[in-house]
Amino acid sequence: MENEQTYFTSIQKATGLATPEEPQLNAAQLEAVTTTEGFVRVIAGAGTGKTRALTHRFAYLVNDLGILPGNILCVTFSNKAANEMRQRIRRVTGDNDTGYICTFHSFCVSVLQEDSHAVGYPQSFLVLDNADIDAMLQVIYDERKITLREKTFGKARDMIEILKTIERPDYYLDLISLPLAELKQKYLDARKVDDIIFYGYLYQQKKCFGLDYNDLIIITLHIFDHFPDIALKWQQRLEYVMIDEFQDIDALQIALMEKLVEYHRNLFVVGDPDQTIYTWRGADVRYLLDFADAHEGCKTILMTENYRSTPEVLGVANSLIEKNKQRIPKRLEAQRDVHGPTVWHHAKSPEEEAA
Repeated sequence: MENEQTYFTSIQKATGLATPEEPQLNAAQLEAVTTTEGFVRVIAGAGTGKTRALTHRFAYLVNDLGILPGNILCVTFSNKAANEMRQRIRRVTGDNDTGYICTFHSFCVSVLQEDSHAVGYPQSFLVLDNADIDAMLQVIYDERKITLREKTFGKARDMIEILKTIERPDYYLDLISLPLAELKQKYLDARKVDDIIFYGYLYQQKKCFGLDYNDLIIITLHIFDHFPDIALKWQQRLEYVMIDEFQDIDALQIALMEKLVEYHRNLFVVGDPDQTIYTWRGADVRYLLDFADAHEGCKTILMTENYRSTPEVLGVANSLIEKNKQRIPKRLEAQRDVHGPTVWHHAKSPEEEAA
């Protein structure tokens, strides 16, 4: 054990992973940082320092292995998380170049800004937000005499998203393949309100070369699937791919990542099956649970040392979560001192819970 700890200390000093501001990594964190090749799955419980491990892994790849930041893709699920990770990596590496640390959607924007010509879109295409979509809906409503009593803009946006992601997943072929005049005719020929809104929106998109969030991933995947030279360029460029919050990944996102790692086959995922909350928007925890079975030679690392909560809190949390059937067994271990009893409150309503 003493030799093992000496090894941990020396490698962290040599790699710059231990500083007064950033104390030594624990054994599981260090293993996650230095296991760089192949398929790696990290099951990181709440409060176990997964963001710190991701940050130091990026630094280790750059500082020790000499990988250029532009050859690393680190994907997370929110702009806030991506910005925080960029700031932390800058502190560790001392370099403003942080490669591709971004959300799935912003990564796809980077791909399309370079290669959207493959589907006839200019590099200066527009990424549409809700205000842009509402402005397009207003044009459609005015042209076709649709009232807000029939469908509000909010419900129209929801309907468009459901059609794109669930009911008509091939919609994008109309968007990128049909000439503008044909798409306009589909809009003019539509009679049902939902069809009028949907094809009118696609026509408005095509007219201004606008893409919304639903389009970004599926069109990027289309380019990779139909233009092997473009796919190979990105596969060779991205030597290491890391994905945070992997328990929240959906089918399109996993397809995109699997495509990107076909050349180097270095995919590092970190997540916690016990924390998945986005099944309502397509997330599927089975991608994390079945990751080792789907990727030959995968290494699984458990991070269970919790630095956030006291033993009493974790005792309650462990006893509750153990009743879940779809999970990877683990027990979080508190690294903080004992601090009073755990209390609970059973609220009678959502309003009382909030209060």
